[in-house]
Amino acid sequence: MRLSNMAAAYEPIGPDELERLQTIFETARYIACMSRHDPAAERLAAMAIRFYQLGIRDDDALIHTIVKTNRALRSSGLEQMVMDPA
Repeated sequence: MRLSNMAAAYEPIGPDELERLQTIFETARYIACMSRHDPAAERLAAMAIRFYQLGIRDDDALIHTIVKTNRALRSSGLEQMVMDPA
């Protein structure tokens, strides 16, 4: 039933899930060699939440997807457009 998958993307994230996403974010940030003060770290957190909402529930797969997407954005120069849209 596809509706349940779409509904899951919009359900609130519970406290246990937030704690898990925090750990996933910290791990992805460490792998990306990014300081928590780096403005791009906020994007990693947003990716963790979004990919989780899209249905990636395996921790390793989620971390891999976040890091891979971050590297692709940085190497393509899209990071500058995202961070400085002027």
